[in-house]
Amino acid sequence: MKHPSLPALLLAALCLPFGSAALAGDLGAAFHALPVDTRVAVQAELAAVDLYLADPDGDWSAATERAVLRSVEAISLNSGARVRPQLTSTPAMQSYLQALAEGSYSSYLRRGDFSGGGALWRRIQLGG
Repeated sequence: MKHPSLPALLLAALCLPFGSAALAGDLGAAFHALPVDTRVAVQAELAAVDLYLADPDGDWSAATERAVLRSVEAISLNSGARVRPQLTSTPAMQSYLQALAEGSYSSYLRRGDFSGGGALWRRIQLGG
């Protein structure tokens, strides 16, 4: 049985219906429900692995949304799909964001060559 290539898997993962307005609105609401220092810590954690490319300020933006959604994919990829944070409800979203702020997923976000501008990250950024 032929297995899909890593770039094909990444493309499929990034094309999932995460960008829906409902999810974005719920995720933004879950983010804003956190204390500002926690929101800044989420962005700082994502910035440390080059997923968030702005200054951590605790404000919800398209950059924050993209970084959070990409972090879910990075964790899944770097864990061999053993760990896949679920963003299926507001409490689950808040729990995930809190865990990001606390560094609970750091080892998965920093594993492999995804962070720090490695080859995998360049393929994702450049679309192949």
